[in-house]
Amino acid sequence: MENWDDLRIFLAVARCGSITAGAIQLGLDQSTVSRKLQSFEERLGLNLFIGNAKRNTLSPSGQRIFEGAARLEKEVEDINQNIAGLNEEQGGTIHIVTTNILSNHLLMSVTSEFLHKYPDINLRIRTQDIDEKHLSSNNSHHNPLPGDLALYATNTPNEDLFGRKLATATFASYASRDYLDSLKGDHDKIVWLNWDDGTATPTWPRLAPEIPDHMCRLRSDSVANLLDAVRLGIGATILPCFIGEQDPNLVRLTPGQTVSQRDIWLLMHKDLRRVPRIRTFVDFFVQRIKERRGIIESE
Repeated sequence: MENWDDLRIFLAVARCGSITAGAIQLGLDQSTVSRKLQSFEERLGLNLFIGNAKRNTLSPSGQRIFEGAARLEKEVEDINQNIAGLNEEQGGTIHIVTTNILSNHLLMSVTSEFLHKYPDINLRIRTQDIDEKHLSSNNSHHNPLPGDLALYATNTPNEDLFGRKLATATFASYASRDYLDSLKGDHDKIVWLNWDDGTATPTWPRLAPEIPDHMCRLRSDSVANLLDAVRLGIGATILPCFIGEQDPNLVRLTPGQTVSQRDIWLLMHKDLRRVPRIRTFVDFFVQRIKERRGIIESE
């Protein structure tokens, strides 16, 4: 193929109708345009224009070359626009929806490092407790995610979403040290705090079946509320082990035993998985969670 600069000069002269006007449009010297155009015609062995010094009209051969060069020019413009779009996608904002617990104890722990490493990518994090059914494979909702990414615990992720399983979180019962000391070893007096969102299948596990319902004195639809209540010494509840084991003021009531498990997923719309900024965050976050998997999956 001929040098693109030669084709660019040829197109400008053809569209402007003269070497003088073409040179002005290109911001080049008239003699330079004339010399390059003549050299281009000599290499092709064709007369591309019919006319005089003031007006240049395309010859039949020139018209065919013009049509092909114009198509090529359009393709080059499309490529440049796509490249520009990809560069823009490298930066921008990622909208992440998750729960307070996962945000506070997993997401926020790596946010500072990510923002420092990727200054062109911003994060917008929204916390809300979405019922597991909303993200499950049984949900036929057309748009199950209210953001670009969802960080949630679910054992049945929606098949319409693309996801990365990060870890399998274990759960156990915990209470504060001061609360247990106040009971003087009489665990029959434990006040149990239970997750209750009013549905048959909550997002997070309920208390173990062997705990009588009448012993559950406080219920909440927020795991964050239950965690605060346990820390305040109100009673005991079931928590993710990656929270309970990291808090020096909490004690596991059944050492070495867990009562439930939940897979932690990073979910996204399938059409977003190749967007550079999304891929950058996912790769970064997956690696950081991999480094902490031992804590998340602790027995």
